[in-house]
Amino acid sequence: MKTMIVFLLIILAFSYGQESDPRDPREIIEKVRIYRLTKELDLSTEQAIEFFPKLNELHKIDSEFRKRRQEILVHLKDLLGTGAPDVEIKESLGAYEKILKERVERQIKKMREIQTMLTPSQQAKYLIFQDEFEREIREMIKEVKRLQPR
Repeated sequence: MKTMIVFLLIILAFSYGQESDPRDPREIIEKVRIYRLTKELDLSTEQAIEFFPKLNELHKIDSEFRKRRQEILVHLKDLLGTGAPDVEIKESLGAYEKILKERVERQIKKMREIQTMLTPSQQAKYLIFQDEFEREIREMIKEVKRLQPR
């Protein structure tokens, strides 16, 4: 019962102010992740209230990075397509290196914040869960692709 209440609070917190499509596979996966993570870590209500907003911020860091990375890659393709000088290409490569470094620094900072709210055992369970959950999702995607008619 406690887990269900925590889960519902978390879902409400994540969905507040966000446009969402309940059929979007990414949203379904994220809701399953939250539910399973809550159970796996055996989070208290207080921990969940602190933990999931930080986890959401961690996801935002990745999302922002992917967006900026894509912009730089498009710019690099344009530069290569127009025969731009190496100086301009190096600038874009430098911009990519900069956003990569920022991403890692922000992720480390956010992970340290998350670590302060979890016990060492919960921290270990979190890392293992993330790895296993992502592997499961990759396997499901492979299976769906395999079953799709060509």
